[in-house]
Amino acid sequence: MSAAAVDRAADSDLFMFWNLYEAGIERLAGRHERWLAQCELVAALRPRVLLTTEGWGWHRDDRALFEDAKSAFGMDGELFLAKTGCHQAVFWQRDIEPLGTERPAPELTHWHGHGLATLGLPGWTTPLRFLVAHLDPFSPTGRRIESDHLRRHADPALPPLVVGMDANSLPPGDPEPDWSRVPRHRRADHLLDGTARADRAPVTRLLGDPSDPLLVDAGAHLGLRSPTFGTTGPGEEAQRRIDLLLLSPGLVPGLLAYGTPDPWPDRRAGRPAASDHRPVTIRLRRR
Repeated sequence: MSAAAVDRAADSDLFMFWNLYEAGIERLAGRHERWLAQCELVAALRPRVLLTTEGWGWHRDDRALFEDAKSAFGMDGELFLAKTGCHQAVFWQRDIEPLGTERPAPELTHWHGHGLATLGLPGWTTPLRFLVAHLDPFSPTGRRIESDHLRRHADPALPPLVVGMDANSLPPGDPEPDWSRVPRHRRADHLLDGTARADRAPVTRLLGDPSDPLLVDAGAHLGLRSPTFGTTGPGEEAQRRIDLLLLSPGLVPGLLAYGTPDPWPDRRAGRPAASDHRPVTIRLRRR
């Protein structure tokens, strides 16, 4: 099937995960350029379900920025508060039926936490669960603990699961980044303990045994492993794929496409990239 045919597939839906960087912090300071660029990209892609992280300030003033996001995206949604202020959310188109949410108490989570929404999508014979997570940016040990807590959501007895996450660690099989680009005091944030190699344990444990997987990495499944972070301009960070969409194995036969759209397609002077992370999208055939 051609890319154009996939985009037009009437029996499929587009799902998206995106780290929104510091747009919320900038908006609180009266700067809206990045946020407007994010709204433009979401409007262009029109995901059926959108999972986001780094909703900074979205809890303030009766969740004014979150409510504004719902209005700007033309979507309903649920906000999952983080004790760090790095809030996460799940948004869905308004013809989709919300069936429930699960949110850990912020004081019980290690770092940014996670949230889950169960949704009934038109044309699907089963509800889908959407889990948004953002793992500890500083500690391989912390990420390992977080992934261990997330793994229970891969229960095959429950409705199929789509996980959108900033893993802050690499999946198995991705190229080793150039860690020399990272300041020495931050390198251990990214490395497997006691080695000079990337921390891959959290994602590996979520995926499980490749011969009998718990979850499947959508990008890797299609052979698409291009970086999602460190690609928007010169800087100190090594390029790597840390923004992931993971799927229940039963959804994989319907995986039609995977993409990482450019968050800075118009590099005009004075207009920032929409984010320092690329969004990640998948298109799934309904089942």
